[in-house]
Amino acid sequence: MVGSPRKGGNVDRLVQEVLDGAEEVGYQTEEYILNELNYSGCQGCNHCKTADECRVDDDISGLLEDIREADAVVFGSPIYFHLFTGQFKLMQDRFYSFIDSGFRSRLAPGKKAVIVTSQGNPDLSAFEKAADDFAEVLRFLGFEVADIIRMGSGGPPDAVLERKDLLDQARSVGSSL
Repeated sequence: MVGSPRKGGNVDRLVQEVLDGAEEVGYQTEEYILNELNYSGCQGCNHCKTADECRVDDDISGLLEDIREADAVVFGSPIYFHLFTGQFKLMQDRFYSFIDSGFRSRLAPGKKAVIVTSQGNPDLSAFEKAADDFAEVLRFLGFEVADIIRMGSGGPPDAVLERKDLLDQARSVGSSL
């Protein structure tokens, strides 16, 4: 899933490389562009604590079901103001429905995850906390974080085209899932 408002931008292209690598080894893939979906965040109704579903029925509902069924998920977002985008965070809040009333994950353990980020700052350590914190959320849900692909100097939307190393890394990560 791509949490960037830039369709065809750095994060979108890197996520697509991971998906292309996964397809090469037989995975069926689907890309979600969050900015093109109509959805809301968690409403705090706690319906999901008594039923194994989110009560909100919108464009994220199918994505949540696909995450439940997937063997691996690619999560991509640029970093804006030290955090993932608002589009991404709004979607992430709906992960609350993956947690039961005892605060245990309802997801099958062993799912793999890849996190893709891009930031304008060339110093990758400046904002690494955003992806590291999200990786902790994923581990809590039972994911194995296979890799975090981090791109610095990602201000221009096509900067990744000059980064063969990152494009190759993304494809390699996808084919190793």
